[in-house]
Amino acid sequence: MKEFIAALQFLTIIRVSRDPDITGEDLGRSMSYYPVVGFLIGLTLVAVRAVFSLFLPLPVVDILVIVALVILSGALHLDGFADTIDGLAGGRDREKTLAIMRDNKIGSFAVVGLILLLILKVSALIEVPGEIKNAALLIMPVLGRWSTVQLASGFSYARSGNGTALVFTRFAGRKEYVISTLITAVILIGLFQLRGLVIMLLIAAITLLLGLFFKRRIGGVTGDIMGAANEINEVITLLMICALFA
Repeated sequence: MKEFIAALQFLTIIRVSRDPDITGEDLGRSMSYYPVVGFLIGLTLVAVRAVFSLFLPLPVVDILVIVALVILSGALHLDGFADTIDGLAGGRDREKTLAIMRDNKIGSFAVVGLILLLILKVSALIEVPGEIKNAALLIMPVLGRWSTVQLASGFSYARSGNGTALVFTRFAGRKEYVISTLITAVILIGLFQLRGLVIMLLIAAITLLLGLFFKRRIGGVTGDIMGAANEINEVITLLMICALFA
């Protein structure tokens, strides 16, 4: 239960406990529950959609659903996406890239990247067929958060010193990845049957390519890269659903 609470509090703005006994190892092990937290986020998005669709046009409702996602997650992964874009745009070598990614300032490339990302996410959600939109909202945050487990368990930490992601790459291993993968597979198959597995395999492949790219570029992954992977895979999930169910 402590590891689940650690996952819930790290991935969302929800505060269940202020238990000071949560350690770095607990945070790493908590990645087993990332798909569960993603599913709870998805349920919240479905509830938001149900409420606002009673009195607002559906395209507006879809925009508000994405706003709710940003608020509920505390913009955690969007921040990582922005830092990653800045690092890739301005970093000519490993050290410079990592330094830019750690800088709290946001650059023009990050701003443009965030705008395009959110436009694409909203547009894709609007185009998802209405009869499967709730199911799409359930699996989108599940797959996004599952992909971060793949990066943490499969790649080393890129920085030589301490950082947010160090505990995840150190303590999230094969066990956490297997558990999170099984949970994700059950959710995907339950909601989309065989097509769910197709989407899941594509997300796994894209995440692997991202990990290999950053391993070559900066020697591994960081928390920002995990956040970027989450955002990218959420968008790809919606695009895949549009392609498969159009």
